Amino acid sequence: MTSAAPGEAQRSQANIRKLSLLSASHMFLVVMPVIVPFYRANGLDMREVYLLQSVFALGTLLLEVPTGYAADLLGRKKTLVVGSLFYGVSFTWLALANGFLGFVVFELLAAVGVALFSGTDVALLYASLGPGSEDGGQGARAIGGLLFASQLGETAAALLCGALAGVSLHLPVAVNAATAWLPLGIAITLHEPAAQRMQRGHHAENLRAVARALFGQGRLLRLLLANHVLYSTTTLVAVWAFQAYWSAQAIPALHFGWLWATQNVAVALTARVAHRAEGEASLAPSAAFVAGLAIAGFFGMALFGGWTGVAWGLSFSGCRAMNQVVMRHAINVRCPSPCAPR
Repeated sequence: MTSAAPGEAQRSQANIRKLSLLSASHMFLVVMPVIVPFYRANGLDMREVYLLQSVFALGTLLLEVPTGYAADLLGRKKTLVVGSLFYGVSFTWLALANGFLGFVVFELLAAVGVALFSGTDVALLYASLGPGSEDGGQGARAIGGLLFASQLGETAAALLCGALAGVSLHLPVAVNAATAWLPLGIAITLHEPAAQRMQRGHHAENLRAVARALFGQGRLLRLLLANHVLYSTTTLVAVWAFQAYWSAQAIPALHFGWLWATQNVAVALTARVAHRAEGEASLAPSAAFVAGLAIAGFFGMALFGGWTGVAWGLSFSGCRAMNQVVMRHAINVRCPSPCAPR
């Protein structure tokens, strides 16, 4: 027993490093900086592009609770492995897809992969940190570290995209079809720490426990959940408008790579320091600050054109980082198992 405990601690520490690599590889999305021009080059108009994103968003919304429930039943590692499998299949399909319906299939496959991944990595992170991870900002710093790693991965992919897109818009898609399998190789090596799981076959009781955990803990948790959803939706709308906005400013697609990288560097740097705003007394000012960043971004892009308007878009990077670190951690420490820490 005495030898098992150090081994468990070492595996849990290795998990934290592997989860950072998993986050970086999961966001190594080579095609993302030019996904809108790619869709447009395949005959889609902006209405169809936004419709595709609606399909993806609706898919993740509908799957978020079922996949979270599956993770609590089956284990976080298994859920991440299956999610990574769907992820690899989705981007491989994208390289072969053609036409609107083909891209709908890609968005649905990606939605399954993202829903299985979403929150499960954070749940495994908190389980690996062990009891007391909510104290002293340890959990917030750990989430910030995951977000920092994911944004570095997306930044590196964006820079690679910039080089590839200068040759062909199809080249980033082909490369992404290969790199999308990296998360699967990492997920297989993760360790599942011992943790209490929901009982199989007691679904009604389990769902009542989830409902109590989410909505029976007081008004503050309900407001935090609502804010998290609203901030995520706000930044999602803005991010998918970036590429069309850049095109409207007559910026060539070959610059999209480093522009996308700049956005992700801003998220990564903010994530590294965002945990300092964590704390009971600072929740209301932090929430107001996150909302102010989103408002400033929309108004700045609308009122100013050219590179000034592009620069105002960086406000959304701060909004994303603060939301993912401060608000997410605030939810995790107030939402008891089994709902935490998705």
